[in-house]
Amino acid sequence: MTASMQKLIGTAVLGLALFSNSIPAWAGASSRREVLIQGFAADSKASGTTAGARYSNDSQQYIGCSLFENGGPTVLCAAKDKTGKALVCTASGSKWVAVAKSITDFSQIIFFAAQASYASCSRLEVGNDSLYLK
Repeated sequence: MTASMQKLIGTAVLGLALFSNSIPAWAGASSRREVLIQGFAADSKASGTTAGARYSNDSQQYIGCSLFENGGPTVLCAAKDKTGKALVCTASGSKWVAVAKSITDFSQIIFFAAQASYASCSRLEVGNDSLYLK
């Protein structure tokens, strides 16, 4: 009887182990920061997560950066918040390209545009973290 009971328990444990691997587990903290545009004395700032913009309750928000070859690598960053306020800037050079290429679907993006021209990026920050996953 003991051997058959152990076999039954072993089979049950194996079945549960196989079953549990097929079910996705969603755990951990999450933060879907929506897009925020702020104006400061020297720079304007756009910040937010790609998931926060995509899954917001409105259809206006976006944030991201694109790469272009325009006589040299150029990065164009653009964002729009839920109020319709937008910020766009560009920057050239390999350091900008490297940071822009690190953007994923679980990124937090922060960029600053010089207020004098609103066209020149002064800083770009990208944070990739499971916290920003959908």
